[in-house]
Amino acid sequence: MKIKGFEVQNYKGFRDPQYVALAPLTLFYGENSSGKSTLLRLLPWFGESMEDVRPGPILDGEVTKEALWQDLAYINSPQHPIKVNIEWSSGHSAAWEFRGGRLPGSCEIKSVSLVGPNGRWLLEDDGDGTWRGDKSEGVYGLLPYYDDERWSHSVGCSKSHFRIRTQWLQGIRTAIPRVEKALATEPNKLSSTGEGVARFLYHWDRHAQSGEVSRAYKFVLDFFARLGFSLLVTDVAPSFFRIDVAPLDNPSSATNLVDSGEGLTQVLAPLVALARAIDKSGPDIVCLEQPELHLHTDAQRALAVSIAVAAKAGVQIIIETHSEVLLAATQLGIANREQNGLCPEDVALYWVERRQDPVSIAKRVVLDENGRVGGAWPIDAFDEMLQLKGELLQAQRRRP
Repeated sequence: MKIKGFEVQNYKGFRDPQYVALAPLTLFYGENSSGKSTLLRLLPWFGESMEDVRPGPILDGEVTKEALWQDLAYINSPQHPIKVNIEWSSGHSAAWEFRGGRLPGSCEIKSVSLVGPNGRWLLEDDGDGTWRGDKSEGVYGLLPYYDDERWSHSVGCSKSHFRIRTQWLQGIRTAIPRVEKALATEPNKLSSTGEGVARFLYHWDRHAQSGEVSRAYKFVLDFFARLGFSLLVTDVAPSFFRIDVAPLDNPSSATNLVDSGEGLTQVLAPLVALARAIDKSGPDIVCLEQPELHLHTDAQRALAVSIAVAAKAGVQIIIETHSEVLLAATQLGIANREQNGLCPEDVALYWVERRQDPVSIAKRVVLDENGRVGGAWPIDAFDEMLQLKGELLQAQRRRP
């Protein structure tokens, strides 16, 4: 279920209320340690917490990496609650307040406000784990435990409307092995490191119906085809296979994908995550950190095309990146929207920065009909290369 946007306050570097409107494709740019990861990982953190039966947001999962309350609250105001509000495109919303727990470093829900067609439902924890004025059987994850009838009566929709399912991929991903063991059943989850990603390709390749390639598999193959390669799943022994890559004009010269370099192996997990969202076998919200990792500029451009295709297919994509190529290719897609259908309203672009306070802010940057960036985009965002080349030229001229 698509998310319209979210607001955070007193969360890590974001001391003041910060609203982030989401689009089919949302891009976070900014310098290191500015707060990009904080914003990108919020929905995966909530999704991970909602899948856990323990009450309150979990701090020992893949996303938060055993964080403590003082790691999550703004550094100068840990006594204040963390506030998070999430709005769905269908019109319902939820707001949470978190506070430091009774145990040192722990975090617990202070209150949750749910808004649906039937109105607002406010629940507050009185401090002993029960909801004030309401007989609840406890909290599972981030939501109170009630039967569906109670949910429908109180907010007009079921608990499932407030659940968040995301596919999060962290920046450093597990390399695919030279030879992989096939599973007897279809893999059903992609880890945040991309471990086991080749098994999805194996399943899609081996279970193609009457020679037809699945929509998900075709999405991955199309990326490699843009670079002039074909991707092959090759058996090496019973229940063992490898992933090969070969030039389109010379398929007999296939080599193991591992030997093609890190770029084409690292991009597999983002491609598979998007492919699974397209064919509805995986979460339709995909959060990617540095999807262009190790890719040459031509491959980054090809990846931007794949990302645009997924966004137009209904996937909600959130990306943290430093790639100038990825941005330029997205702008080109808007300027050439008659060819690929990518419109300015399909892209939400943010520049995230940390002031000297230190307080992080995310500035929405408008993209016009021709893909040009608005005034909120820093004029010196990508000038380091120009400056470096200028200094190099001056140094070369000084040489005898």
